Amino acid sequence: MQQKIEFRKDRDFSLVLGDAIKFVRQNFKSLFGSIIFITGPFILMTGVAYGYMQSTMLSQNPLLGSTRGGFRSMASMYESTYTATYFLAIAVLIICGILVNVLLNSVVYNYMGLYNEKPFGEKITIAEVGARVWSSLGRMIGSMLLLSLVMGVIGLVVVLIFAGIISVTGVVGGILVGLLVLFSLLLFMPVLVYFIPAAFYVVVRDGNFIFPALGKVKRYLSGSFWWTWLIMVVALIAIGILQTLFSLPATIMVFSQTFTRMQHLTDGSAMAETSPSILLIVFYTIAMFLTTCTSSILNLICAFNFLGHEEKHEGKGILSRMDEIK
Repeated sequence: MQQKIEFRKDRDFSLVLGDAIKFVRQNFKSLFGSIIFITGPFILMTGVAYGYMQSTMLSQNPLLGSTRGGFRSMASMYESTYTATYFLAIAVLIICGILVNVLLNSVVYNYMGLYNEKPFGEKITIAEVGARVWSSLGRMIGSMLLLSLVMGVIGLVVVLIFAGIISVTGVVGGILVGLLVLFSLLLFMPVLVYFIPAAFYVVVRDGNFIFPALGKVKRYLSGSFWWTWLIMVVALIAIGILQTLFSLPATIMVFSQTFTRMQHLTDGSAMAETSPSILLIVFYTIAMFLTTCTSSILNLICAFNFLGHEEKHEGKGILSRMDEIK
């Protein structure tokens, strides 16, 4: 017999992953239905824009001769490929990509809130999730934009510092900086991937903005850094494999077209320029839907990991169960 997942519970490695999967199994239809109906239009636009960009680049033929029989000039290739429609696709990709990220966090975490509040087994409707997403949308978008701005500034400063070190120390310094960057990514990136979704869970649940939420996540992470690192590495590898499989049809098609184009480069024959491939756009759009849905599992893992840290530090779950016994 299935039981409701207790949110206020100290969790070890297996319980974090187990509760996330259990949550998906209990709410599969309504959770992913909410993701598709609320986030779907923007996923669709993101997939079409990305597929159009990839297909446009592949459809251009650098060997197409001019009217005088010579090779096409680079300027002509640039004008043909990078049209106003191409740059519009880039703008759509960026804007819709941000909205997909914001809405995915909002849908998953508002759904979790409804699940926690309702009696176990009571249906959660898409309309209920949508109403909560709408009410928190401004705070979520503001938090995402502010976080992106701050991270962009920090990233620029770090790049400038590393560039200065390399310019002073030369090749040896560049190698050392490269090794330092690689080590830092291996050490901190999995935890950073946890930090941001967990902070957005706090934004949704507590009505905070991003920086107080990040502070709370950091405070509760104390003493659990390596467990979190291990959980996120395992989760990222598993989800990464799934998302690679989802993107495989589009990837195979891109490699096939690229190989064909390289053959024409080798034998010097001309290849007729084609319009963007509808099939490739369809493959990328389907892959975008599937990868977004699987990304929600990572959101759940981050939320349940945070809830375990919170319970470990505050013990509210134990206190509430003691009150129930009394």
